[in-house]
Amino acid sequence: MNARIRATAAACLLACCAAWGQPNQLLVEGAHYAMTQLPAMRFRAEGYDYDHEVLVALPATYDALPDKRYPVLWVMDGALLFDMTVGLVGFYAAGNRIPELIVVAVGHPREEGLAGLAKRTVDLFPPGSSGWEPGPALDYMREEAQWGVDPDADIFANVKGDAFLAFLVDRLRPALAERYRMADDHALLGHSAGGAFTGYALLGRPGGFDRYIIGSGTNRLSLTLEADYAAGHDDLPARVFVGAGDLEVNNLPMSAQRIVSRTVLFAENLLLRRYPSLALQTRLYRDRDHFDVLPIIIGDGLKWAYADAAAELEPPLY
Repeated sequence: MNARIRATAAACLLACCAAWGQPNQLLVEGAHYAMTQLPAMRFRAEGYDYDHEVLVALPATYDALPDKRYPVLWVMDGALLFDMTVGLVGFYAAGNRIPELIVVAVGHPREEGLAGLAKRTVDLFPPGSSGWEPGPALDYMREEAQWGVDPDADIFANVKGDAFLAFLVDRLRPALAERYRMADDHALLGHSAGGAFTGYALLGRPGGFDRYIIGSGTNRLSLTLEADYAAGHDDLPARVFVGAGDLEVNNLPMSAQRIVSRTVLFAENLLLRRYPSLALQTRLYRDRDHFDVLPIIIGDGLKWAYADAAAELEPPLY
């Protein structure tokens, strides 16, 4: 880019940013144009016989602002969601919709294929999780034998969601905090089984994270945990976004898992508790299914989860 183009671009951005309390990342001298994705790392949680892959992306200004610490977004289903989430975080941060974030994605290496898909059930469901409830949902699963799963088998007999959550908070977080400049501000993002895990983290370890983005996912245990938490607490300090797609109701396997109904009931119950420190928003998206609802849940979830922090960056770019 020649000097004239650089000067013109800078002038345009300066005109837009004149009223900002904090400069846009694109105006920070020495900042990268986009987030930096680092080489994959491997960590093994206690009680596991396999490693988890950990992917990290650093903000555009990370090297240019060596004294700055950044909030952290933790993403479930690591390799599957990492690229999309980093792209949205980087773009929204460039537009001052959200603050710059460090993104940490945890899951299984992409080369594992279906083996990684099976392992995520172990990771993302805590002990006490239950599957298909008696009635038409269980009848359907028995008739169709979806995904080669025996609906009468206890697929949650050996799950380790509690151990996986402890690994994230107690071991992986401190280990990464020694390497990267993390602020004491952590968000958790998950979809489907990852959404169920995110809801579990909200209530199973209150205060473990500050912000939560739950996409199309709960299980029967989620509702029990919500009721148990309410019985012993009168507040829930957190920012929580819950999203689902309306077309998930029209899909037989999704309906058999009560994806939308349980997710909505979970959110409704949280709202009705009227916790004074809970900032909650729930969105149902028209003409979106279990897959194409995810990008918009991530985008809207980021804006809601970080609305308080983004207020310091207003007005947004364009």
